[in-house]
Order: sequence, then C-alpha cells, then structure tokens
Amino acid sequence: MDYNVELIGDYTDHFLNGVRYDNFEDAVTVTKNIAMSLGFFLTKGSMKPRELSNKRLLGICYMYCDRCSRERKSYKPDSSKESRGNTSSKGSGCMFRIKIKELLVNPDALDGPSFWEIQGVTEQGTGLRRGYHNHEKMLYPKGHSQMNQLSQEDKESLRQMRDVGVPPSQQKQTINKQKGDKGHHTQRQMYNLGSKSRKDEMNAVQYALLAAERENYHTEVMKDDDDVLTHLFFAHPTSIQMLKAWPYVILIDSTYKTNAYKWPWVEVIGATPVGKNFNICCALMKDETKESYLWLLQCIHIWGNPP
Repeated sequence: MDYNVELIGDYTDHFLNGVRYDNFEDAVTVTKNIAMSLGFFLTKGSMKPRELSNKRLLGICYMYCDRCSRERKSYKPDSSKESRGNTSSKGSGCMFRIKIKELLVNPDALDGPSFWEIQGVTEQGTGLRRGYHNHEKMLYPKGHSQMNQLSQEDKESLRQMRDVGVPPSQQKQTINKQKGDKGHHTQRQMYNLGSKSRKDEMNAVQYALLAAERENYHTEVMKDDDDVLTHLFFAHPTSIQMLKAWPYVILIDSTYKTNAYKWPWVEVIGATPVGKNFNICCALMKDETKESYLWLLQCIHIWGNPP
C-alpha cells in the first residue's frame, strides 16, 4: 500500500500534559478528547505488556488515527508530495500514533504502585515523531460516531424515559437539549438503544416471542412456577395452512448448543404428496425431556388440527 502523503503538522505536544493517571481508561478518554478538540479522532489499539525483571507486567497501548490503514509503513516528511485523493474508504494511511504507557511511581520499587502517562511515539531508525497526519481535519466532526457516543448516565436517563412511555423522537430532543452544543444524537440511536435494552432484559425465549409476535406468527408458550418463559412455539400462518392440507408426514429434528443461549432448537417439517418438504414450525425449549416434546406435539395438533 503505497500512499503519497503530505504530513500536516506535528500534534504530539498537544498530548504531552505530564499528568499521571491512576487508571488506563481515564488516560484513554483524555487522549480521545484532546484529539477531538484538534479535529481528529483516535482509535485504541491492543494492550501490549512489558515484562520487568521481577516478572511483573506493565501495560502499553498505542492510539491510532481513525484514518490509518492496517499496513502502517514508515514515512518521512516530504512537502513536495500531494495528499492522497478521495476514495470510497476514509482510510488514508495516516501514520499518526500516540501511546499510553504504564510506569512505576518509584522505578526502583518493582513491586510498587504504578500510573499511566500519555507519551509520544518516535519512528525507529529516523527518530521522527509520529505526530503527523496526512489529511485535513474533519470538516463536519458532529457526524463522527465518537462525537455521538452515549455515556452510562445518558443510557440510564433514556431507560427511565422509555419506562414511562416517552417516544424515541422526544428522547432524542431531551438528551440533545441537556447536552447543549454537544448534543448531536440521532433518533436511530434511540431505537437501537431501546432494542438492545429489551434484548438484555429478556431471556432467549422472551426475546424470540417478541420477534415472532411482531411478524404475526402463531405462538404458544410454556412458563415455569416463577412465571418465566421456558418454551416457545411459533409457526407462520402459511405453514399452518400447508400443515392442514398435508398432515400425514411430520419430521422433527433438534440441534443442541448451536445458539448463544445453549438451548435446544427444534424444527418441524412436513412433506407434500409430490415429495417436497415444507417448514411447519420451530420451537425453542429449555430442555429435551419427554414433557417438552409432548408439549410441542400438542401445539402442532392445536394449530394444525390434523384428522
């Protein structure tokens, strides 16, 4: 990947504030905020441990420009080269890099406390600092995902609004008004957060039931003594009509531990007189006991009503 780049300024000194951070996440947040104030956005790389002589591990993490590419080659400042032209990808091969390093409060006390510090990165061999970008600042930073992230306080506030029936459009207006000039959240974020929250608050059967009812499927459920759903049967209306027409051959098969919830997934199919198969229904069950399969057959009988 060979880019022609024009390196724009060295921004390293903006990050070297000399502050000692007690935890890693605080340092990451400050680093990202500094970059955003300069019109750029950073992404966090993987943590790379450093081993001391007493086998203790200290962390180091590199922060990259969000317009970097997977292949990060060395570079040399050359103002005679033009910036990379626009492509379908926002990646420009930007080589900007900053690091967050864990250091000992007392270098002689290898078992002592540590802190995190933001440091610059120097190119090996050339000695050049990787504080340069090869692209202009973002023209419309409000549209970047990092500018629109919801904090835990925001999510809790939105959850409370959902619980009292506030629609997503008003949720968006309220949260943006609370943040003032920093409020650029979209209505799509409200919908996505609501969907994720409902899924997190439900078990496998509850969420599948919600999705089935939304698509107008025929459904049956079984609950335990604590009123928690443990079995779900659902069938498409067209499948039920086909079952009523051809109820003579029914095949049942199940898969085990093939979904995220590790519950048996049961599929029931039928056969037409010309040898074609069709799907009758599906079921998500907590177990594969005799009682569970009897319940499934009763559901098929109720909806299919075979002779």
